[in-house]
Amino acid sequence: MRLANWLLIGGGAILCLVALAGWVGLNLFACGLASGGCDLYRFRFRWEDTEALMVFVPPFALGCALTATGMILRISSRSQQP
Repeated sequence: MRLANWLLIGGGAILCLVALAGWVGLNLFACGLASGGCDLYRFRFRWEDTEALMVFVPPFALGCALTATGMILRISSRSQQP
């Protein structure tokens, strides 16, 4: 059971990081394609882009749920040991 807890925590965290990295990469790609160019001070995330968000939010939410489940199972199994 210990291994399953760590797999849930690790897998969920990796899924969250991959989804976040994809979102940042997409925004950087879009910023680079802008005709005026892009610099660090004018770069911003496009939160109003719902088409991209519906691709990145579900894996991020699933990763958060997996991580939370793994942590809850780890805490509950730790409290049940004598």
